[in-house]
Amino acid sequence: MPSCRNCGTELTESARFCPSCATPQTEEASRRLSQFIDERAQQLVDSGGSATGGSADDLRHRVQYALGYLGVVVGLSTLLAGAGVFFVLAGLFVLPPVQTLIESRLGRPIGPRPTAAATAALCVVGAVAFVAV
Repeated sequence: MPSCRNCGTELTESARFCPSCATPQTEEASRRLSQFIDERAQQLVDSGGSATGGSADDLRHRVQYALGYLGVVVGLSTLLAGAGVFFVLAGLFVLPPVQTLIESRLGRPIGPRPTAAATAALCVVGAVAFVAV
């Protein structure tokens, strides 16, 4: 019985890849694997994705969700101090579904800079209200 040229696992006669480490065992398998990797990389480049499978918009949405939920949690924890309302509004405003709803009502996209400015302003007002109370 043949063994894997990488890890030494025993293979069947017809094995093209090692079941243990996935190393190609024939030149044809190695060539096809390289071709698949090249095609997949080109698809990612053509679709605007990155090597990790995400895009800049995907990362921006994830950050927006994280900041939005953080704002809501901070707002709920400071709600009794009166400042929580501003933090909750800032958290809600930065969430992508809320932005989509606002943009559909306005009939145009808001954009990242006005979103950041409005969110920062609400957070500053919330912080001032929290300190003042």
